[in-house]
Amino acid sequence: MSNDIVILIPHYNNPAGLESSLNSIAFPTPINVLVVDDGSHTKPDEQRLRQRFQDRLSITFLYNQVNEGIERTLNNGLNYIQEQMRCQYIARLDCGDTCAPDRFIKQKQHLDAHPDVYLIGSWVAFVDGEGKKVYTYRAPAEHKDIVKNMYLKCSFIHPSVMFRAAALKEIGTYPVNYKAAEDYAFFFRFIQRYKTYIIPEVLTYCEINTGGISHTKRNVQLKSKIRILLDNKSASPYFVAGLLRNFALRALPYRLVAKAKAILLK
Repeated sequence: MSNDIVILIPHYNNPAGLESSLNSIAFPTPINVLVVDDGSHTKPDEQRLRQRFQDRLSITFLYNQVNEGIERTLNNGLNYIQEQMRCQYIARLDCGDTCAPDRFIKQKQHLDAHPDVYLIGSWVAFVDGEGKKVYTYRAPAEHKDIVKNMYLKCSFIHPSVMFRAAALKEIGTYPVNYKAAEDYAFFFRFIQRYKTYIIPEVLTYCEINTGGISHTKRNVQLKSKIRILLDNKSASPYFVAGLLRNFALRALPYRLVAKAKAILLK
């Protein structure tokens, strides 16, 4: 059992997506997974999942008694990991999203070889419900370029990241006051204190979900992103450009933005 990594997966009424995500996880030795259920009506089948993946995953299930929202659900997971699992690295994955077979080993190898890097991501392919690629998100790899890009848009796609658990002692857990954009605020804390890196290849596949937060809470998310930028204001022209971009996105319909991404980022 590899105790170096814990993969944190929040779950809400999506057992099929959870199973798909678990099935994509690969590592040379069995790896720890923490699934935090956020008060689902349709809960995971613990026994069946543990039995199916017993040779390669050690799965722990944690349950919120009521629906607490993604921010508190992730923090419940981080607190449990710090208190009970004590790993070196924490990786993220969302239900329905999947990984390349070498994702976790490549991210771990880079962090092992570069002790000054505290947060690592990858390029991400966004796919439709049938697994067909719609577009690829390619962020800059090096830290100085990641910082610039963060003011325009989040450099890190949340389910693609791995970070050092030790960082939580300084930056804390996910902020709960930026609704639907907790990851953006969390990653800003990293870039302000630590070196970061993005592996310039697709290691994560995210399913485009019209029921997901980026769609159902889009206006709330954009308002939160604007607040995050204002709370991290900079003299950089990228800061101004990022504000203008988010205000413009609020005025554009989601369907138009999604179509533009599919064309421009293909």
